[in-house]
Amino acid sequence: MFILWVPIWVVFLQRRGLTLTQIGLLEAFAWLLTAVLEVPTGVIADRWGRRTSIAIGTSMYSVAMFLILTTPLSPTFILGYAFWNGSMAFVTGADSALLYDSLKADGREAEAAKYAGRSSAIQLASQGLAALCGSALATIDMALCFIVSGLLAFAATIVILTVREAPRFGEQGESPATYWNNLRTAVGIASSRPVLRAILLLSASFSVVPLVVYYFLLQPYALGVGIPLLALGVVVVLIQATTVAASWLAHRVQRRFELRWIVTLSAVALAVATLVLGIAPSIPSVALMLVVALVPALVGPLLTARINGLIPSAQRATILSLSALIAELGTAGLVPLLLWLADQLSPATAIGLSAAIFAVTAVPLLIMWRASESVAIG
Repeated sequence: MFILWVPIWVVFLQRRGLTLTQIGLLEAFAWLLTAVLEVPTGVIADRWGRRTSIAIGTSMYSVAMFLILTTPLSPTFILGYAFWNGSMAFVTGADSALLYDSLKADGREAEAAKYAGRSSAIQLASQGLAALCGSALATIDMALCFIVSGLLAFAATIVILTVREAPRFGEQGESPATYWNNLRTAVGIASSRPVLRAILLLSASFSVVPLVVYYFLLQPYALGVGIPLLALGVVVVLIQATTVAASWLAHRVQRRFELRWIVTLSAVALAVATLVLGIAPSIPSVALMLVVALVPALVGPLLTARINGLIPSAQRATILSLSALIAELGTAGLVPLLLWLADQLSPATAIGLSAAIFAVTAVPLLIMWRASESVAIG
């Protein structure tokens, strides 16, 4: 997650001749591809190992970083763009499953929320440090941000191959299911349990809008209100520091407050922050990006821990991938729309619309979840 291109990648592509609308269409293609791969790669992680799936993803990402530097919209560039997003499908779900199963093997699954928060905090801290380094490196040559990230991803592939996985089978005679049986079982579990279905959908909704606002629209928004390119790294570091603290403290917050209230108040905070960013674009308003990034960092580990507590190990990565699949389909639809709107009107207008989209999506899901949790508890 030490990804040096975070604060500059949209600007990098714009300076190579791509419009925000073209970037949005590329992202729609890339996220749809990731969505297509998401559940099958989750099944791969369940069938042949989390380590194998993650190693495939990191190696694809390494190759993508070099292909993305070729001529924009050339076949090699398109392949690199596909690898760039597609590589994530091999990692998402597998990483959370690897962590949970490792804790479960030691009889410590009750600590899942704490360690999921710590894992997220470490990743976010790495991103923050990389953003600071990346913005400085970009003043020399933006391409270096991709080259160094590619080399580090290759090193990460070597590291993950040294990991020893916790046993996933052997309990009560469990054995690896065939690919299609495992997929069928996982989808059946997710669709037949109202609580699990509601949380999977809600978890996806909390990731889409913050992702689009923070990763896609922050850069043109910040430059538009007068923040210089070099300072973008500082902005990202401040945002990441906030999210690190949120992820690290998530399990402590859950000890004091009921999960449903944490999620509900977080949804309100996210909707208000994006709305203000949209209607009052200014340098002070950029501070609200802290809230946009903080909410998923706080809520994500808690919802993931709740999901993990509801599903069996044999289908863990596959079911976790279903939430990522939903999020990726949502992102594939939302990114081109909002980037086109940013091109035609302004990034602030696009962010304001994202607030309305999140509210319309999250409110019904919160009602569904609270109702299904009440029935389950009853």
